[in-house]
Amino acid sequence: MNTFRERYNRHLGVITIVGLVLLLCGFDIVVIAMRGLDFDDLHTPLGRFVVKVASQFTPAPMPNRAGTERNHLTVTLYLAATLLQMALFALLAWRRVRVDVRRSAITNRLLLVAQLLLCLVGNDGMRLAFSVEVALVLPLWRGLAWVLAHMLPYVAIRMLLQASAVNFSDNRLRLGLLYLGMEVVMHVIVFGVVHLAARERRGRRVLAAAHAELLATQFLLGDMVRDSERLRIARDLHDSVGHHLTALKLHLDLAVRQSNAPVSPSLHTAGELAGELLAEVRAVVSTERHTQRIDLRHALLTLCAGIPAPAIALRIDAALDITTPALAHTLFCCAQEAISNAVRHAGATTLTIDIAQGRDAWTMLAADDGRGSGQLTRNEGNGLRGMRERLALLGGFLVAGDRKPRGYALQITLPFAGGAR
Repeated sequence: MNTFRERYNRHLGVITIVGLVLLLCGFDIVVIAMRGLDFDDLHTPLGRFVVKVASQFTPAPMPNRAGTERNHLTVTLYLAATLLQMALFALLAWRRVRVDVRRSAITNRLLLVAQLLLCLVGNDGMRLAFSVEVALVLPLWRGLAWVLAHMLPYVAIRMLLQASAVNFSDNRLRLGLLYLGMEVVMHVIVFGVVHLAARERRGRRVLAAAHAELLATQFLLGDMVRDSERLRIARDLHDSVGHHLTALKLHLDLAVRQSNAPVSPSLHTAGELAGELLAEVRAVVSTERHTQRIDLRHALLTLCAGIPAPAIALRIDAALDITTPALAHTLFCCAQEAISNAVRHAGATTLTIDIAQGRDAWTMLAADDGRGSGQLTRNEGNGLRGMRERLALLGGFLVAGDRKPRGYALQITLPFAGGAR
């Protein structure tokens, strides 16, 4: 169920656009099939085209012939052309909106231009779906420009077609112009509402990821502070209490040896108690120095649990034993960067993170099923360069690249000999 939900969230844009096309265009098809074509349908680019085609294959109406054959063929051609446009538009939208496929900017623009051309000859459902699509995938002003780019030419074409069919003084023309103007305003309003909803949804996801990072960092920092405080207390016990007990034990032993009279039992008891107390202090100091462990597992679980998408599978070796704050911080930052890349750039539905402790090194493998980089290693971003620099300080290294058949993987190695242990 969780996997289905994550895939649904990841492909919500595709589902929205294709669903709108099928719903709105399908509704238009049903209405036309039931009532036939009206004035507004016939005076569109598609309507004019099917009327001309139908006139070439059917006889013209005559006093003894009603012309039902031509009307029937016109409606049939109109419905078939609308179905073909709907299927082509849905295919282009699916190719354009999919986030798990990396495409160049030129390819994206060509797909949008093809959809725009279909909108010029298509029905209202396609144009509304196009406005929703650009609101979902483009920034505000670019998306608004594409909305106007497909609506204004369409309005101009409809005005010319309707003006050629009626007189300028006809009330139908004025109503048609008013209707087209209201349609443009409606598309702009729909674009704005969808854009705000999409931005709010993206903001929630970014906020959830930032909140998870904050909680995980807070836990890891608290763990490091506690271990640092324990180490300070152990050092203070050794430097102050330990030294004073050592001096006390030496003076008690010296008093026993220098005494000419029989030694008091209390003096022997005091010396024994001082020796036992000194041994206990040394044991506590040794224990505190050698039992420092940073709970990296809990910090990473907190981080992964707060990421809404993609679904993260975290696997940590049960034998993992991290006692160095620098090592814990490095592994945490590398996992954080892998998650951030998967959320922002990969378009992945799943991300797997494996952390293990071998004989001579710690390893971490982060692999997703997204679109991959499509770039050479020399073009990697600041995040990966920062990871390499952070790993180099501890003698580690990073191997990054695309996976087959799809996805991206980060392989991190931190040798014990590198100073991380």
